[in-house]
This record gives sequence, structure tokens and C-alpha cells, in this order.
Amino acid sequence: MSRRSDRVRMAPGVWNSSVNEGMSRHIDSSGRSAPDLHAVARRGMREELSLEPHEYSLEPLAFVLDPDKRHWSAHFYARLKDLTREGLQTRMSRGVADRWEHQTIDYVPFRPATVVKYMLRADRVHRWAPLAPALFHLALVHVYNRTPVERATAQIVRRM
Repeated sequence: MSRRSDRVRMAPGVWNSSVNEGMSRHIDSSGRSAPDLHAVARRGMREELSLEPHEYSLEPLAFVLDPDKRHWSAHFYARLKDLTREGLQTRMSRGVADRWEHQTIDYVPFRPATVVKYMLRADRVHRWAPLAPALFHLALVHVYNRTPVERATAQIVRRM
């Protein structure tokens, strides 16, 4: 999970997924063709985490549209193949193309209870990007199925 830098134009200082890439008309559009959302996601993985496509798997989860804010996004679940957390940290310490986009990166074990507890921390609960909770929920359900995610969430909320 990452905290966006205070220097970014869109949603400065909020917590979000480790990669959130905006589309660029001149980079992602080829003539009159629709942009390839997978290609945009791969570009984000490369620019924000220095990862190449052979190092992770990428699965689409949802296409989200907010007509009131004229905001849309594609949610993906990415999983590292062989690279460990330590390997990723070492690589990122050597520099990434969009190094100024993230102020902080927190490594959170990807388990329902751990992710939900992290998201509901008092210092985080009101500091999430609008679509981040939905993305994390969809990713957890994709990996663990709905029942364990809902059970973990209910237990944590009851204890609050």
C-alpha cells in the first residue's frame, strides 16, 4: 500500500494501491483505437515499481465508472512471480521512473484480516483514495473467495 506524494496533482497524500497509473493520450492511444488497459497497467508496474511483465501476473478485476466525478478506472490484481519483498525493495532503492509519486510504501501481508485491519487503522480510515477500498476488497475476494473476506471484515468491525 502506498501513500501518494504531496507533490502529485491527483489525490496528493492519500493512501492507495502500490500502482495507480493515469492514462496518457499521447502514450496510450494509437490513432483511433481504444487504449489497451493491460498495457497501461504494465506501464504503471514498470514506471512505479520497476517491474517487467515476465516478473508478475496481471489479472483484471473490474472496470469502475463514477459519472458524478467523471472518473473511471480499471482494477487489476498483480502478483509477483519469483521476486520477494526484499528483492523489490532493493530494486526500488536503485530508482524507479516515477520515484516522486509515492511518499511511503507499506508492505502488508495479503490476507483478509491483515488487509482489513490495516485499512481501518485510525490514522488511515479517512485517508484512502476513493476507489482503493473497493480494489482491495475485490483483490481479496479474487484470491480468497467472498466468505472468508466477509467473515474477517465482520469480526474486525465487531471488535472496533
